[in-house]
Amino acid sequence: MGLSSIFGGSAPSQQQTVSSSPQLSSTDRLTSQVKTQISQELAVANATELVNKVTENCFEKCLKSPFSERNEPCVDECLVKYMKSWNIVSKAYITRIQQASASGEI
Repeated sequence: MGLSSIFGGSAPSQQQTVSSSPQLSSTDRLTSQVKTQISQELAVANATELVNKVTENCFEKCLKSPFSERNEPCVDECLVKYMKSWNIVSKAYITRIQQASASGEI
């Protein structure tokens, strides 16, 4: 699993590519480009949010005193738990979005 899937981007095989096909109007190409740009910006925003939340939740919990090696296991465990939780929530969210999109809700 690549970082883009963790942070909200789709896998490379799922990403839309903007082609200069004569079948697409300039409006369709522009719409596709805007969607791609929004998707990339959302991925960056999700990555930033993940880093901020990990810092807030794990480091503040585990590093109550100046850093020492005995704090390392706490940080490691917290990061693993947080990443697993983040992935579960992200997958559920993406599934709901895809279902809503397929049914025409969005």
